[in-house]
Amino acid sequence: MAPRVTGEIYTAWVQRNGRIEWHPGVGFPDGALPLCCGTRDALKAYLRHRAFNGEFYAVPGMTDLMPDQQAFEAVEKLRVSLTGASKDLFSYYSGMNRRDVG
Repeated sequence: MAPRVTGEIYTAWVQRNGRIEWHPGVGFPDGALPLCCGTRDALKAYLRHRAFNGEFYAVPGMTDLMPDQQAFEAVEKLRVSLTGASKDLFSYYSGMNRRDVG
């Protein structure tokens, strides 16, 4: 069953150094990987629990010094745990299919 999001959809993405940001809409900047989409409140709550290091949001264990494959696997591990944790978080690709829904 598809998630039912009420309100604006946000996209969270990961920079190569592991930092996570999110902004309204469905999209992410060049040089970043999509993490997931969802409501602002859901992103904030679940990322705080799984990816807040006390200063900023970051993929656990990811650094800009690790090989690309390991970094990608760390992002995927976090993505799977987030999208499985809440009906208000879903994959970026699902967000692309729903970008005009809000």
